[in-house]
Amino acid sequence: MYNRWVYLSLGSNVGNRRRNLNWAKRYLSKKVKVIASSKVYETEAWGYKNQKNFLNCALKVDCKLKPFELLKFCKSIERKLKRIKKFKWGPRTVDIDIVAFRNIILKRKELWLPHRYAHQRLFVVEPLIELGAKLKLDDCDLRKLKSRLEGR
Repeated sequence: MYNRWVYLSLGSNVGNRRRNLNWAKRYLSKKVKVIASSKVYETEAWGYKNQKNFLNCALKVDCKLKPFELLKFCKSIERKLKRIKKFKWGPRTVDIDIVAFRNIILKRKELWLPHRYAHQRLFVVEPLIELGAKLKLDDCDLRKLKSRLEGR
């Protein structure tokens, strides 16, 4: 099945988290058409646990940019919102991940599509289900992944 949509995952755990997500959405809408946004979820940190909880959401967007152009645009927004990367999976004002870009499969150091850790993160999977995403991550349906991640 062809998927024409691009799915993004946004997170923030520094400063005014909700405002950071709203600004990220506003900046994104300058170059992509936001079709739908999930509700905002509060989640524990993943990877490095000793930090504040995150607010996370997912976006379904229509995008004319190519994958690396979108990546560059997302990184520019992170810089604009003063993201400072001190260490992997550390605290951040905003994080914008490309979860899936249409049906493209890509495995590069800078960009891995679908996102290499998405299938391990309930805070990514649950908002995607809410958006009605028809995706397989790690060759698994989103609902099955959700059950697996919830330990059912």
